Amino acid sequence: MTSSNLDVLIIGSGPAGIAVGATLQQAGFTVAIYDKGAMAEAVTQWPIYMEFFSTAHNVELPGMPLIITHEKPTREEYLNYMRRYVQEKNLHIITGHTVEKIEKVLSAAEPAFLVSGTDEWGTPFRRETRYVVVATGAYEIPKKLDVPGEQLHKVTHYYKEVHPYAGRDVIVVGGRNGAAEAALLLYRAGARVTIVYRGAAMQPLKWWLQPDLDNRIANGEIKAHFDSTIIEITPHAVEIESSNGHRQKIKNEFVIAMTGYRPETSLLSEAGVHIDPETNRPSIDSKTLETNVSGLFVAGVIAAGDISNEIFIENSRTHGLNILRGIDQKPAVANA
Repeated sequence: MTSSNLDVLIIGSGPAGIAVGATLQQAGFTVAIYDKGAMAEAVTQWPIYMEFFSTAHNVELPGMPLIITHEKPTREEYLNYMRRYVQEKNLHIITGHTVEKIEKVLSAAEPAFLVSGTDEWGTPFRRETRYVVVATGAYEIPKKLDVPGEQLHKVTHYYKEVHPYAGRDVIVVGGRNGAAEAALLLYRAGARVTIVYRGAAMQPLKWWLQPDLDNRIANGEIKAHFDSTIIEITPHAVEIESSNGHRQKIKNEFVIAMTGYRPETSLLSEAGVHIDPETNRPSIDSKTLETNVSGLFVAGVIAAGDISNEIFIENSRTHGLNILRGIDQKPAVANA
């Protein structure tokens, strides 16, 4: 549609969205990136003291090295890097704008989209674009425990900072790296930590976490209840049940449920994208990341739906090349 002044509108300014934006802009497309929060809002929600599992080289975005102090980048270093990347690449990011609808519109020339929503003040906005890329991540909706008391203020599904829990009784729910890292940091901040996990043992952890956590549990410094699930949360306790049916109440002041997340896919489904009901995975071309709606692409971890261990920064930072391939294959190329 020749009246449009925008080739590509990207929804989500995390690493995948920003990398796609830089790749497409370098290829000559006009690009705007929208985010309902701050730039890289998802990264700001990571634990403050988090250290990447990957080395800097593996999480660099296209065309700019990540220079850090030690072998692996921290959350703070990565946020600094992303700010510099956006400035260096001169990317146009519109923050505080929530996209609520993607509509396909047709003209005699070529298909296009009308993207609409509201800004942080409730003011509506509308933007026309030739192509849309949804890169909203897979951490939008926590996987609930679905037990009585989960709505209490003491329960959170997002862990960022240890200080509020110092000297308190804290249960960490989960068996993956996030739960292990949270438990260790909380313990060292002076919290009395108990892990509750439905599995027989923690999942394979980062190599430096595994022996540390094993030793803390063996020494009784961190308590652990495996093969156990929470069945009720009350203001001052948590009741758990083991796989053999034994129940017990544990004194508790806070519950940090590191039970995983799933992507918000309603924006895609309402735009006509087929979503697998079992996995939440959108229907896409694996080579181009184009959905079943022509001109509508996905990038980043949302491409895998609920399969959170399939796509990471390392293997999604090149998604812009996939999308560029998909656009270039179309009969009417936007930057021709």
